[in-house]
Amino acid sequence: MAKKMSYLDNLKKEMSDRAKAADRFSRANYEARYGVQGIKQPGSQARASQASRSLTKATGQLFGAVLQGRRYDDKTGKQIKAKKK
Repeated sequence: MAKKMSYLDNLKKEMSDRAKAADRFSRANYEARYGVQGIKQPGSQARASQASRSLTKATGQLFGAVLQGRRYDDKTGKQIKAKKK
């Protein structure tokens, strides 16, 4: 069962998740462009691409939370739907 969160708690969580994804994307993108200590590592472009997709998903979840009040279960990643009475 999903833990009930308030609207503001959910926004805070989604903003934190997006900030973490943006940080990972920034680091991976820098590494893909310039390498580590000037030496490009194999797979760095793939990591940057994955980080970009992760950032896009986190941004979408944030906008969904802000505009539509959507919430997602952390364990399954599925949307939590309101129960009808």
